[in-house]
Amino acid sequence: MPKIDTGLAKLLALILVASSLTAPSASVSVSRSAVARGGLPVIPGPPVGEPAGAADTGGRCADPAGTWLGMRWRNELRWRINEQTIPAYLGDRATVVASLRSAATTVDTGRNDCGLPANLGIQESYAGHTDHTAGVTAAGGCGERDGHNAVSFGRLEQGLLAVTCIWWFGGKENGRSVETDVLIDDTEGLFFTTTPANCSSRWDLEGTVTHEFGHAFGLGHVAFAEHGTLTMTDGLPDCSTAYRGLGLGDYLTLKQQYGTN
Repeated sequence: MPKIDTGLAKLLALILVASSLTAPSASVSVSRSAVARGGLPVIPGPPVGEPAGAADTGGRCADPAGTWLGMRWRNELRWRINEQTIPAYLGDRATVVASLRSAATTVDTGRNDCGLPANLGIQESYAGHTDHTAGVTAAGGCGERDGHNAVSFGRLEQGLLAVTCIWWFGGKENGRSVETDVLIDDTEGLFFTTTPANCSSRWDLEGTVTHEFGHAFGLGHVAFAEHGTLTMTDGLPDCSTAYRGLGLGDYLTLKQQYGTN
């Protein structure tokens, strides 16, 4: 069992707020999902204890838990990466782009560690480079939507790893997603694409962004203490690459909403 330092575990706090944006026939709301490192006064508090077998595939494939935010995509999510914002410490930009694209594809298809068919009916495509940046503030709030689905790196307040914002029409239940942005913290040495020797206090970029694309497509959190093996757990351990695929509950929750091709 890998050692999980809960002082370093990420806290994922989901906060729903109303946007002042309006459309001719419907209001637009925005959902903000923040990924934080331990040690900051973020509500709710950090997860306590270790999940049994956090990197154990058996645990990931035996837990059917999942939560749903309420909004989903009715059409294809076409998204872009602002490559100019990729931090130099991560090395080759093509490798970073490949990691981000792999994370999106995992959620799109339902790629999992449990031998289940990777054929979910989600529509997603990578549309290349963009000069736009994610509509997320350094404090982790959601800015104005600009008609672009952007993934970029940038400054976030100390403790935040990444923030995903989703804009949607309609009510909280069965809403229609129209835009999503992901901002990833660009702090030196925070992420890796290949596990470094003697890893400590660093996070797997692909696993983190897989979680974020889970939010982008409507997945909520499950509790770390009870469901720490699932990709949508609210506490991911540092240095682990075990969360690049979906667990059973992650997969089943997506399948219930999007069905299969």
